Parts: sequence; C-alpha cells; structure tokens
Amino acid sequence: MAYEKKKSDKTAADPKESGKQIIVHSHSGYKKDEKPRSFELDGRRLTILAIKKQWQEESEKTRGRKSFFQVHCHDGRSYNIALDEGTGQWTLEPWSSGHD
Repeated sequence: MAYEKKKSDKTAADPKESGKQIIVHSHSGYKKDEKPRSFELDGRRLTILAIKKQWQEESEKTRGRKSFFQVHCHDGRSYNIALDEGTGQWTLEPWSSGHD
C-alpha cells in the first residue's frame, strides 16, 4: 500500500510510522479482537473515539487475511491500523487512497 495524503486531510498519521507493531486493546464479541478501543504508540495510549471505516484484504501471495480499521483518536488524528488474522499482530498502516 502506498501512502497518499489528501490536501484536506491534515490529521492522518505520519507515514514513517507505518508498519510499526502496536499494542491494541479491543472489545471481543462474537470473535476475538472484534473492535479496537485504544492502542499504544510510542509509549502513549490513544483512545479511539470512532471507527470511520473497516475492511478486510486477503493476500494472494500468503493467503493471509488482514482486518483494517480507519480510526479517529482523542489526539485529533486519524490512523489506519490492521490485524493480521494469522499471527494476531496489530500494525500501524499507511494511509490508502482506496479507503479514504
């Protein structure tokens, strides 16, 4: 995924942070890690105020699936975070023009 920041979107996360592993605190309902509530980035806990979008992508190469969440946090910024369903690892992802 390539990072593309819209001129009107001054709140997107820094693209240099993409791919960084993060710790996510989530609500587990029907399945584990169903809805992220907050996450830790560089020693700070960011509370998620809203999930703007949610989608899944499957890699043809690895046959793995990722669940993506575009979230808006209490710091006024928006982030894309993703859960690798095979490993259970959460990462900060680059802004994707196809999902904003």
